[in-house]
Amino acid sequence: MNLFSSLNHAPVHDYHVPLFLYLAMLAVLAFYAVIEFRHSKHDHVIKFKEALKWSLIYIFISLAFSVLIFFLIGKQAAGEYLAAWGIEKALSLDNLFIMGLIFTGFKVKPEYQRRMLNYGIAGAIIFRLIFILAGFELLRRFEWVSIIFGLILLRASWKAYKEARGGHDIEEEFETIEGPMIRLMNKVLPIYPKFVGHKLTTKIDGKRMLTMMAAVIIIIEFTDIIFAVDSVPAVLAVSPDRFIAYSSNVFALLGLRALFFVYEAVADKFWAINWALSAILGWISFKMITGPFGLEIPIIINLGVLFVLFFGSIIISIKWQPKHKKAKA
Repeated sequence: MNLFSSLNHAPVHDYHVPLFLYLAMLAVLAFYAVIEFRHSKHDHVIKFKEALKWSLIYIFISLAFSVLIFFLIGKQAAGEYLAAWGIEKALSLDNLFIMGLIFTGFKVKPEYQRRMLNYGIAGAIIFRLIFILAGFELLRRFEWVSIIFGLILLRASWKAYKEARGGHDIEEEFETIEGPMIRLMNKVLPIYPKFVGHKLTTKIDGKRMLTMMAAVIIIIEFTDIIFAVDSVPAVLAVSPDRFIAYSSNVFALLGLRALFFVYEAVADKFWAINWALSAILGWISFKMITGPFGLEIPIIINLGVLFVLFFGSIIISIKWQPKHKKAKA
């Protein structure tokens, strides 16, 4: 009892966030909405160069926002933002792989994928806000919840490790979820089992029904909720401040659509990233489990670990290709 009664002071803090930063985040969201609204008028297949260009633009905007945080809040907050943003970017790679499986499994035409990803991102921005606020309140009231979050991340680290070794078939796992999910949706929602252009609803025999596009979007939203179970504790581990945690998620998510089309083209080449992801999750898990017992890891060390693991895995992937990968090439 003495141990857990001493864990009543939560590892959370509230920075003084100037109104300008809230307005800047809303301005970026408005910019994203306008750009995507203009592009949505003409569904088209996203080429690699276009996806890379927009991915770099959103990375630049995300980094520019960290500069604003540095000058308006301080270097500690800026470091936490960069660490949280980097973690969310790294964790999103698994999310992107699942997105690809969904599009393949439901035979979604390439020209519709951008539109569907945008719906998914819009929903994710809303759900992440709910989960981050809930997680923040739990940490504020009960510091020992950090240990539970750490154990959740430890499980995610083990899954990433098995996937890196080839012992965890994520495609098979998705298939076991996909079938029951569709059957459940058919029971509770009127779903027309075909795509009708990019329409979300259609009338069949005078009855309004959801199209297959709407059904796939619902599945995308559901999978993001599952991924939030891992990503939200990970972000709160490095930035237990509501604004920093949420803004880092928002800026990571905004670049997710463009990153999807880039990742599709280069995923096979960067084989070592799964190993890095497992190590990153393991590191954050260690930080969350030991945090309530007084171990405080400086943000500069967190940034250093993330930087070395992630970019180290990219360099290793480029320099050393496994034999079976070379054979495919």
